[in-house]
This record gives sequence, C-alpha cells and structure tokens, in this order.
Amino acid sequence: MDRTACETMVETWVAAFGTALNRPDIDRVLDLFEPEGFWRDLSALTWNVYTAEGHDAIRAMLSACLAEIAPTAWKIDQVLGSSDGIHQALLSFKTRAACCSAVLRLRGGRCWTLLTAVTELIGFEETTRQRRTNGAPLRYEPGRPDWRTERDRQKAELGVTQQPYCVIVGAGQAGLGLGARLKQLGVPTLIIDKRERPSDTWRERYATLSLHSPVWYDHMPYLPFPETWPRFASKDRVADWLDAYATIMDLDIWTGADCVGSRYDEALGAWRLSIVRGGRPIELRPAQLVLATGFWDAPYVPDIPGRDRFAGRQLHVAEARELGQCGGLRSIVIGAGTSAHDIAAQLWEAGANVTMIQRSPTIVTRIDTLLPAVEIYDTDAAAPKPPTELADLLAASIPNRLMPQFQAPFIAAIKAKDAAFYEGLRKADFLYDFGEDGGGFFTRGMQDPSGFYIDMGASELIIDGRIAVQSGVSVDTIRERSVVLSDGAELPADFIVYATGYRRLAQAGAILSSEIIDKLGPIGGIGSGVRSDHGPWAGETRNVWKPTRQPGLWFHNGNFGLMRFFSRILALQIKARQTGLPTPVYGLA
Repeated sequence: MDRTACETMVETWVAAFGTALNRPDIDRVLDLFEPEGFWRDLSALTWNVYTAEGHDAIRAMLSACLAEIAPTAWKIDQVLGSSDGIHQALLSFKTRAACCSAVLRLRGGRCWTLLTAVTELIGFEETTRQRRTNGAPLRYEPGRPDWRTERDRQKAELGVTQQPYCVIVGAGQAGLGLGARLKQLGVPTLIIDKRERPSDTWRERYATLSLHSPVWYDHMPYLPFPETWPRFASKDRVADWLDAYATIMDLDIWTGADCVGSRYDEALGAWRLSIVRGGRPIELRPAQLVLATGFWDAPYVPDIPGRDRFAGRQLHVAEARELGQCGGLRSIVIGAGTSAHDIAAQLWEAGANVTMIQRSPTIVTRIDTLLPAVEIYDTDAAAPKPPTELADLLAASIPNRLMPQFQAPFIAAIKAKDAAFYEGLRKADFLYDFGEDGGGFFTRGMQDPSGFYIDMGASELIIDGRIAVQSGVSVDTIRERSVVLSDGAELPADFIVYATGYRRLAQAGAILSSEIIDKLGPIGGIGSGVRSDHGPWAGETRNVWKPTRQPGLWFHNGNFGLMRFFSRILALQIKARQTGLPTPVYGLA
C-alpha cells in the first residue's frame, strides 16, 4: 500500500474513532478494533498502567473511564508508514487533565494495537525548554539572596522544617531519574540512600562490570550521555555519571540515611518514615513513598551442605570487587547468568582455572547481533533516528502479550546468523535456549530478570575451553577442598564464587510492614506462568510505575531505558495527586 493510501486509512479510522468517543458510542468504538485487539493505557484514561485485551476488556475500561476522562481532540501527528499490512501512526489527544500521545497500528482497516500515554498535565507542565525558569533576577531588590544562598537554605529546610511531599528510597539511576522528573514538576522531593554516594551501588560491584546495553539506549531523563562515551560504559564511569547527574540536576539527596521502618498514618494521609542518619533518628512524613531500591536487592547464597568447612576462599559475586592475582587457583563459579559469565571471565584474566556450574539453560545472545533490536535508538547510525522520547513511545506501544510474536522474526534471524556460535556452545556442553515462550532476552526481562547473558566475550572463552562448564547439574555438597555435583562428580576447588542471584525485596521487607506487603500481592513480573513469574496473567508489570493497593506507595524499577520512560508516567501520577486532580484508578491489581 502506498503512503497516500496508508494516510487515507489512518485518517478515516481516527475520524471515526474520535466521533465514536465523543458521542459516546462504545459499540462503534469496538467495531473499529479487531475482536482480539489491544488497548494499552499509560495513565491517560485509567490513571494506571493497564492493558485491555479484546472487546470485552476494552468495553469495560471505556464504560468505567470515558465519562470522567473525556478524551477528545484526536489528531494525527505523523503517519509512520506500512509494513506487512500493518499501518502505524503517531497521534495526540487531550483529556480533562492532560495532553496525551498515542501510537496506532491498523490491520485490515481495524485497530490491532493502540497505546495511549499521558504526556503532561494541563496547567502543571514541566519547567523545561520554553517554560524553563529565568535564572537571572527579573529585578534587583535590597537584601535579595543569591542563588547559592537560597538553594542552601532550601536544602537545609527540606526534611527538617519543611516536609517533602514525596520521598524516594534509593539514589541509584532509578531514584535519581524520577527525582529529576519530579523536580521539574515542582514536587518537593527528597531522595534518601543508606550509602554515602548515589554512585556506590555501582562502585561496589565487581571490577569488570560494564553496561550490557549500548550507551545511546541508556540515556537518563533530560541529560543524554556524551557522544564521546564508549558504546558500553564501565561501571565506574556510570558511577561518576550518577554523581554528576545528581549535582547537575540539583537534586535533594540525603546520603548515609537508612530507612529502617514505616507506618502509613490514615488520619494524616501520609507516611511516618523512620530514618537513621548520622546515628540520629529522624521522622519524615511524606504523602508519597517510592521504593527505587530494585527488586533483587540482597545476595542469595544457597545453603549447600559443607559450605562452612570449605578451606579455600568463597564469596558471593556481590562481594567480588577486586579479586587480585588468582594464578592457578581452581575456581568454581556457581551459576550461569550475566554475573556468572562476567566473574568467570574476570577470574580467567586473573590466571585462575575456572569451571562454571550450570544447572539449567541460559538465554545467550551475542551483543553485535542484539544491537539491531534497539537500532531505533542508535544515534551512531548513518540513517536519522527518531528522538529518544519517540523511540521510547514506539517501544512501549507493543503489548506484553504480543512481545514474543514481535520478537519471533528477530529470534529466527539470530538463530540463522549465529548458528556456528550456538554450535560452539553446544559442543562445550553449555545449555542455552531462547526462553519458554521463544521470545528470547526481551521477554525474559519482563518475566524474571535472570538466566540470560548478553555476550561481551565470555562465551568465546567457554567455546574455546578456557572456561570449563559442568551443565545440567548443581552442587550437592562442599568439602574441604572440592565440590561434589549432583551427578556424583567431584571437582577440586580453591575458590568458590556464588553467582546465585539475589533475594527479592529484602529492603522493601525492612521498610514496609508484613501487612502492607501481603496487601500488595506479587511485585514484578507479568504473570506469564514461566520460571519465577507465576500467573495469573496480569499483562503489565505488577505493582510497578502505577498505584498499588496501599495509598501513597509506589515502586520504580527496570533497566535504564524503562526507567527513563516510565519515570515520566510515574512522576505525572504523583504530581496529579499533589495538585488534587481527580485520579480515579481503573484496573487496580
């Protein structure tokens, strides 16, 4: 279909859709969708992160939301073209409270997928670009304080004589990015972290760690990485960036501040957070509490019989910062995910004899083969790419249910292109697969962010035999100078590294009461029914970036790209509550 025909089809659909919503005529709206069509909404209609799948779900959503939200003024911003009979367009519209964006996919003249996302609140826009503050004085007055003096006063008062409206626990990239969004929305926000620097979550990790996603995908809100940066930045460069980001974005942060407990005061409509800072107890009373500490946040070491009598060195990968010289050490790495590969390669570089213990298959993808999957972000490419905000919107427009389907051609191409690579892994007795749903790395990340490796070179060491693999087994017993596997094999050992993952929500459990945690239900995962992501199907990441069953409690988590995009969705939900806008939530988990 030529572009003119595509434009005509999109124009016809959008006109009919807008008319049906304005009447409102829900039956007519449904006629414009495929029977199994998808409407993914990011706080535009539902004040939630919610996907309606099929006519019945879309009808229920519209019946509950349409009158209150009143979406109108639908406009085609850009027709994105056609591929394989699917016509895409970027739309915009307004509700009573917000300006919103949409991504439409038509198939056979009817809607297959529709994404609607809040972009900004009317009357409460970010102080960016044409709305940025003046900075220089508009007029001179006797006694007017300079910027530094006034800013120091504000910092000294927040959390002491002035309560923050929002407290974010965790000053890593998630907390800093959300804090920057809220600052531009004028929401008094305090970020707290028990570490001494925002960067310490990265500095404390093993020396060879680097980002496994390209720098042009990993930009943080408002401040992209320099074009001079390496494609895959080392963990210490990322750490330096986080410290600089906190300063440049002028965020309010308490470091060395440990949140040791909380209570939600129903009468006050606010939290009572117990903070210990510098050995001194402090109570903060924010209306909104965001946990940005990550889901997998406490090292997990399995209780293997005999571990206490091992005569060599043993540690969890979280403690493996500087390994020193390991010449000739018989080293056992238990695990086969990302950190296991990284630490095994670091041990090999340090002169160790390394064996990886792999219990179950790992999703492995070569980094150069993976990059085309995120090429829409690739500002290094010769062809022009859309702005990062548009790339994020297009990526978010794929419903989670359809992700394996969208990934299938890409996975097929990977298998064909890298057949020799996978054959090499097979010959080395390394177990690999592409996930239970066949969607590979991208769908695994939504379900359970473990059991995968984006190859940065360790796979070559495995294929060449420089890192040995014992697969399909686990460690049954540890002896004084060896490990015994579940198949009865015994391996001599001087050094054991547990790349066995992390316990879920340990910090959340230390902050929130058991009653609140029980009220929330599952946190993370989409209910896919595979691995650790137990059903029922939720369609969206459970309890993340959206309202929870506990008023005033939010979770913010994900990789750099997801946190960048969803930090805006979450910040706008918090801002709406600060301003007193009606926020009727549909589809609360």
